[in-house]
Amino acid sequence: MLLLDAGNSTIKGQWWQGPALQSSFSCRLENGWQSRFEKRLGDIDAGHCHYSSGQPDEFESELLGILHQVIQPGNIHKFVPLKCSHGVRNAYQAPGGLGADRWLCLLAARHLVAQDVIIVDAGSAITVDLMNIKGQHLGGAILPGFNTSLERFKQILHRADFNHPDISKNDEPGCSTEACIQIDYESTDEAIVEQLIGRWYQRLASDAALIVTGGDANRLRQPRDRQFRVVPDLVFEGMRLQMGQRQ
Repeated sequence: MLLLDAGNSTIKGQWWQGPALQSSFSCRLENGWQSRFEKRLGDIDAGHCHYSSGQPDEFESELLGILHQVIQPGNIHKFVPLKCSHGVRNAYQAPGGLGADRWLCLLAARHLVAQDVIIVDAGSAITVDLMNIKGQHLGGAILPGFNTSLERFKQILHRADFNHPDISKNDEPGCSTEACIQIDYESTDEAIVEQLIGRWYQRLASDAALIVTGGDANRLRQPRDRQFRVVPDLVFEGMRLQMGQRQ
């Protein structure tokens, strides 16, 4: 079984045979990524593929075209956010509006900790999500990554309406993509994210945990007197949970 996370700048993959992880890989989405990705697939013998993607339809069609060369179309499945699954309840009125990667991170966090939790995915875009001990998602925020320009950020959130009135200086956790977007800063740095986390801790129980993932996870400091975990494969943990492969 092949698991793929098609992010904003990289495709990450894991190849599993039953309960055993055989290999992991990543492929930067730069010029010529297609040939590099095909080469990676050549080293893998997987009859099924499950993938997550927030990329534009054109990219996804290209990705599927490559996958179809080695895996039957009927054996390729896309992860989609649900309203409720594995003890997690999506805060979005339209559940599909929540990014699949954020949804999968929520599932994994619910499995990893038994308390209120803040989940930060620090990549090309930075997402911050809150969930209480009962598994209720409480909304979140989306910010440009530490090295992401506003122009690139808008490309990443290609389905968002940047003229929407919900995009404001509101400090409330958002329950739609537009309500989550925070672009009130010239650039995002560690202090801005850490200050947001500090303010939102006040909405949660005093023992709330912090789980961090993503390529820039190590740039965030551990809050004092808080349970703190860096989990590089958080999205893949969520994938296996949604598939029923993780106990």
